[in-house]
Amino acid sequence: MDVAERVYLTLKGGVADKIPWLIYSNHLPRGGFERRMRNMGLGLDVRCSVYKSYTPNVKVESKTMGNYTYIVYCTPIGEVYSKYRTGLTFQFKGQGSWIVEHPIKKVEDIDIVKFIVEDTIYEPQYDIYEQIEEELEGDGIVTVGGDYTPLMKIIVNFMGFQNFALMQMKYMDKINELIDALDRKYMEMYSIIAKSPAKIVRVGDNIDGVMVSPKLFEKYCLPYYNKYAEILKRSGKYVISHMDGRLKTLKELIAKTKLDAIEAFTPPPMGDLTITEARKVWRDKVIWINFPEEVFLRSKGEIESYTKNLLREMAPGFGYIISVTEDVHPAHFKKGIEAVTRILWEYGNLPIKVE
Repeated sequence: MDVAERVYLTLKGGVADKIPWLIYSNHLPRGGFERRMRNMGLGLDVRCSVYKSYTPNVKVESKTMGNYTYIVYCTPIGEVYSKYRTGLTFQFKGQGSWIVEHPIKKVEDIDIVKFIVEDTIYEPQYDIYEQIEEELEGDGIVTVGGDYTPLMKIIVNFMGFQNFALMQMKYMDKINELIDALDRKYMEMYSIIAKSPAKIVRVGDNIDGVMVSPKLFEKYCLPYYNKYAEILKRSGKYVISHMDGRLKTLKELIAKTKLDAIEAFTPPPMGDLTITEARKVWRDKVIWINFPEEVFLRSKGEIESYTKNLLREMAPGFGYIISVTEDVHPAHFKKGIEAVTRILWEYGNLPIKVE
């Protein structure tokens, strides 16, 4: 059974021969180490898009000053800009970037961003997906991204958490207008994705229960997950969402979603919800685990022990996928990935039996 067969059978509710073990393809450098790990069952999760988008009435300008890049969006009703810190080291030296100023800085900026959203045109682009899947030959999967749900798009890309927390107290009506505009455009986008050859579709979303309260989640996330999931499931897609934060306060609400899998679920020590607790409430969902990055910083023996304990908690292991969905410190990458891969290769057969 190859990697893709394991993943699809798990998502279908069946039992594979082994626990599927994946890594985002951009986190795995090519070379001899990669070959050895993939020969022991590590599969690629290759992310791609099946649509392209453009804004015909928005002029986008970019300029770089030292370690900062500014992206300016010029519209007929005004300008907004984002500022990025570049040259950062996450997993790869000097290749990382992070947004430090979001385009919405004051309430007047909401209308400008709303114009950009409404000006967006989506068009199908299916050939890239087809090529990647053909070239993988079952040695991994291709996951297709939609976008963040409207609220999370605003928080993560347009405002930032701090500015959103301040603005929502005075200007929630304006924010709701932007949410509605995003939702209308997303219906066009998800219609294109639904007609695509994609099998697995990711709907956002970087959810964290400390940053997004149950009240916000219930009103502004849950209905949109279900709305978009219904569109995609009618076309036979598996629908997942990237929820890599602390989820204890949201676990019952997440159970109400129509998602097939909770992807990037991160157990302790980084998350606050154990696998046992998650399985009790998410009985009909695949738990797509992100192996906690902090554990990779430990010794080889400690990583192996953690992995065995993880498998014991998952036993018999049906309905789980394990993956690396976040950056791993470069000084600990090979040690950590090899330790986990070897344990899963030896003990990852289903049903799980770890002494």
